[in-house]
Amino acid sequence: MTVELVIAPRRRPVGGGEVLRLLPFHARRMVGPFIFADRSGWQDDERPEPVNVDAHPHIGLSTVTYLFAGALEHRDSTGAVQTIRPGDINWMTAGSGVAHTERSTEGAAEVVRGLQTWVALPVEREGSDPSFQHTPGAAMPVIDTGDGTTATVLAGTGYGAASPVEVSSPLVLADLRLAAGSSDLVDATHPERALLVVEGEVEVDGIAVGQHSMAVLAAGPCRMSSSAGARLMLLGGEPVGPRTIWWNFVASDPAAIDDARERWNRQDFPLVPDDHDPWVRAPER
Repeated sequence: MTVELVIAPRRRPVGGGEVLRLLPFHARRMVGPFIFADRSGWQDDERPEPVNVDAHPHIGLSTVTYLFAGALEHRDSTGAVQTIRPGDINWMTAGSGVAHTERSTEGAAEVVRGLQTWVALPVEREGSDPSFQHTPGAAMPVIDTGDGTTATVLAGTGYGAASPVEVSSPLVLADLRLAAGSSDLVDATHPERALLVVEGEVEVDGIAVGQHSMAVLAAGPCRMSSSAGARLMLLGGEPVGPRTIWWNFVASDPAAIDDARERWNRQDFPLVPDDHDPWVRAPER
């Protein structure tokens, strides 16, 4: 079968609200280098609730933030201060250790709706210096397949195009719009892939995948279709090897997670300029 698994979303509290978590999942921890995926602003609610994610740390990964609606202000310990809007990509590489906050912009008039994923770094880059890059949506390549799909390649490569975002390993993150009544092949550039349904419903080689669910795909060609049209996120890439994930930390060596927890709780970590208080204490291991 081309659909290996359909993952149903699970509600999780984050930043004063709720998200839908797709990855990690007990039966599928990673898809390519992607080890985490949260969908925010999924409720049918037009009242903007402020997002306030206080200072917290990461190691061994890159956070990748993409919005469908609304705006967020990102601050991190590299000194980056950046408002992200729909279509943009914020790519923050934690490496040996970074701290950041995410908050609604002042006077926000829209519900923040988006997707945050984490990309596990290759082993040789887990201890690298932290960094931040912001790429506006206007810089992203948009491909019209001619079969009813428009694909915006946000990171990595797919549909014969490459994003300008600098990535850590071969991968793809793309925003797909599938026209009503159309049927098209899913890009097969990478060996591991998943489709997350943002809006609408799709069938993947005859398997129904509902809104907010994720279909993990086998390698090779497969076909998606939608009678009423749909919006999907394609993510995947080449595996980087097994990882331990605990709280906000990802590592190939679990000892690095214990070390990061201790460093963070004694605040021996880079701090977020002008927005580090309050900070979130790491839970018990």
